[in-house]
Amino acid sequence: MEIRRLPATEPAAERYARELWLPYHRDLAAAVDAHSLADRPDDELIAAEAAFRLDLLREDADRRLWVVSVDSEIAPGDVDSGALDPEEPAPVGVPDPDRDLVAFISTSVDECPEVFDRPDRLVVGDIYVDESYRGTGLADRLMGRAEVDARGQGCGELRLDVDIDNERATAFYEKRGFEPYRKQLTREVE
Repeated sequence: MEIRRLPATEPAAERYARELWLPYHRDLAAAVDAHSLADRPDDELIAAEAAFRLDLLREDADRRLWVVSVDSEIAPGDVDSGALDPEEPAPVGVPDPDRDLVAFISTSVDECPEVFDRPDRLVVGDIYVDESYRGTGLADRLMGRAEVDARGQGCGELRLDVDIDNERATAFYEKRGFEPYRKQLTREVE
């Protein structure tokens, strides 16, 4: 198993969108009504997400996308879920095509203006583990990667948003010490 920072290249963004982003959003749409994808062919959705993700990664050096790849011969139960070495730099680049992409986490830095008394925060944007690898410790490894990234970026806190009706995700985060911080309210424009 390897956690690798995805580079801002077209092949990397397209592979991420096809193998991780689309399954993640299909899974999320099944759990959360507000996450239904547009009724468009998969290739159009993948192309749009790849272009969007490339723009984000190219424009913002504090935005990162980490992917987990595994040897295609390794069974999900045999994935190494040991601790990350915070001193070891994460590799950057497109994983070998012979390795399966099975999980990802996106992060970005929320810098605090000097007028406020709070630390900078590393924001976890999305986290996904393929269903066959759930329960193997990969999600914990990804959160560990986010913590290592937070320390490397000089951030004193981790922050994330979770949909109120995504009970599985809420339980996962609460077990890891996350506490409610804000309440977001939305409504449609009339």
